[in-house]
Amino acid sequence: MEPGTPLDTDIAIETPEHIVFRHRVAGPARRLLAYLLDLVICYGVLVVIALVAFVVPLGATEAAAKTESLGASVGLVLVMAFAAQWLYFAVLEGWRGTTPGKAAFGLRVLTTTGRPIGFREAALRNVLRAADALPLTYTAGCLSIAGLASMALTRHFQRLGDLAAATIVVLPNRARAVVPLVLWPPAEPQELARLAEVVRLDADQRQSIEMFLRRRAQLGPARELELARMIAPALGARFGVPSADPSRTLALLYDRAASAGRDDAPPSSRTPGSWR
Repeated sequence: MEPGTPLDTDIAIETPEHIVFRHRVAGPARRLLAYLLDLVICYGVLVVIALVAFVVPLGATEAAAKTESLGASVGLVLVMAFAAQWLYFAVLEGWRGTTPGKAAFGLRVLTTTGRPIGFREAALRNVLRAADALPLTYTAGCLSIAGLASMALTRHFQRLGDLAAATIVVLPNRARAVVPLVLWPPAEPQELARLAEVVRLDADQRQSIEMFLRRRAQLGPARELELARMIAPALGARFGVPSADPSRTLALLYDRAASAGRDDAPPSSRTPGSWR
């Protein structure tokens, strides 16, 4: 990583509907600032409530009433302290996917599949906040040694709570949907007859082919053919597609792989697109 490069990184998440969303994953610095702002907000409210709760009993004239009011005030403050520690983050993240501090810095919590989190994920990731703070648990998470180590070792900057709940923190305002590639013209009957019924490509193969198909309009014919010939013959032989036209071979394979698991018709049979 070059000096000055931000810790935030781009990731691509493909939904079951085969729509790809690209998000910017939030780095540790931005998340720490959001967390500190949340602490100021929730504990600031707690201090105000505590001041009011302890000032009111002082107005009581009888000693017994004053003692009883002070006891109730202590109970109220303890309940509010518990809520600030354990409920503030879990309830707000489960309800809205964010907290006031995260919202101020443009952050949102999602599952690793790109879905909004629920109360289960929110509760799990926040229960483990204490583990993230180890070994300095008395710092209220401001010096989360275990959490920082986990974020440094994971690709998507996930602390221990994120790993357990399968969540990530992203910048949704920078998310953008990528229009799915559509095979055009549609596959001919003779092409389908030779094509394997099931085409499974690994993540690297799909990413490489998609990048090629999206960018080949900017390539010259010679360069397009050169790049296609690097991978089309091997894949074509593997899945039974002649590679006389390497670019068409890659388009057919990608379309079949992208359509795997669909209940509806594949893209090639629905809407004209920009690739062939």
